[in-house]
Amino acid sequence: MGFPQIIGHKPQKEFLLNSVRKNRVSHAYLFSGPEGVGKKLVATGFAKLINCAEGEIENLDCECPSCAKTEKGLNPDVLVFGYPGEKTIKVDHVRQDIERLIHLAPYENPYKVFIIDGAQRMNFNAQNAFLKTLEEPPPRSVIILITTLADLLMPTIRSRCQSVVFQPLETGQVRGFLEKEGAGQNDPELVSRISGGSISRALATDEDYLRKRTEYLDCLMAVDAKKPLTLFHSVERMQKEIKGGGAEELKTVFDILSTWLRDSVILKTSGKKEEIVNTDLVKRLSEYSGKRDVSELLGKFAALEETMARISENNANVELSLENLLLRLSR
Repeated sequence: MGFPQIIGHKPQKEFLLNSVRKNRVSHAYLFSGPEGVGKKLVATGFAKLINCAEGEIENLDCECPSCAKTEKGLNPDVLVFGYPGEKTIKVDHVRQDIERLIHLAPYENPYKVFIIDGAQRMNFNAQNAFLKTLEEPPPRSVIILITTLADLLMPTIRSRCQSVVFQPLETGQVRGFLEKEGAGQNDPELVSRISGGSISRALATDEDYLRKRTEYLDCLMAVDAKKPLTLFHSVERMQKEIKGGGAEELKTVFDILSTWLRDSVILKTSGKKEEIVNTDLVKRLSEYSGKRDVSELLGKFAALEETMARISENNANVELSLENLLLRLSR
């Protein structure tokens, strides 16, 4: 896929294009931004651009052998490392896959490109080893780090990379993609809003996700602080889903509740229904926000963030944490 086919990110693509036009390609780039917005697609498109055999800088839709190989993942000079299924990128990965290969000259292209997806997963030792490569980059090599959390990378690594920051896609851009591709059977407008500007999240917003959204919000609305059993029943229902999906499912719970609170604040403050995400739940949102003032809703946001932090950073008990959270959100 060439740059023209990549949705959004016009400033970022133009910046990279200018670096080629002016012959100022950096030895290292840091692509940071939300998950699923197209950072890897742009990285691959940039690799095609700097290695294009036809020098197609303005056309950007070349089908030369180099571009074709890169598109298919077969270019020996464009290497992508993602380590799917592994929580941590270890020092051995860096030494075996980066250090061992980066000093080899390109086989058939102007540049040897290394794309490291999920770079924030590099542990301390891996980052230290990688830093040595960044400090003495071999000629005709380009490294592209892709991350959702740039702050997890050492400042010395970040300072040696040309930063390219990506933003969420616009709702209309995601909706246009869904309509064009015919992805899913759900309302493209609703799904594009739920996606938060992420194509991958939009594609994952299927019937099962919408069922869980209804389930979790039902659990919240069913809690009555004066009736303890309602709290226990709601947490029990949520725990059944969480136990099956683990950490990813817990993240889904927090995403749903966070979006619900955001929508509630919008309805309470501006009343602009076109700005909310859960467009199909306006009536329930109005009932929830109508009983609470803005300071209360913001306090519930804080409670949600505190709970997320306790679980992720301190390994707090999930069941007890959810009980406390639902109780605070229901009041």
